Amino acid sequence: MLVFVISVFFISCVARKATIQIEDYLLVPNGKEVFGNPKPLTAFIFENNTKNMTIEKFLSMKFKKENYYSLEYSVTIDRNRYKIILYDNSEFEKYFDSSNFSVINLQPDDATVEIQRKFIAFSMVNSDHQDCLADDSLLQNIAVNYLKNLKDEYYNQ
Repeated sequence: MLVFVISVFFISCVARKATIQIEDYLLVPNGKEVFGNPKPLTAFIFENNTKNMTIEKFLSMKFKKENYYSLEYSVTIDRNRYKIILYDNSEFEKYFDSSNFSVINLQPDDATVEIQRKFIAFSMVNSDHQDCLADDSLLQNIAVNYLKNLKDEYYNQ
């Protein structure tokens, strides 16, 4: 009985890890590093809508890519070239660790289209490889608006 009481006491004293719920999106630093930029990129992270097709399929159709394995997409916004970088599952875990986030819109397994990740992350750089999502970037507003619209288009497909 004493062992049981002591074990219950120790279990109740263990602190639980705090997780973050993403209402719309988060900008998180310390992402991938790209050639031409000495600092790690900032990522635009949002919760995946697992009822839709995978983000890879959506992006390949939207940007008319021939395969689903492309992780970089070139876009033009106001006659300026940018590159959107999608983090695959292993990169997301490496840089951001999905256990730091909790799912808000949990779907039953039979409601999902395919086995999908719970969170999606993008980084965005301009033609000079500057981080468009960094807090000190003059391009942050343009990048965030573009990625929010892309996320909404993915959600509403």
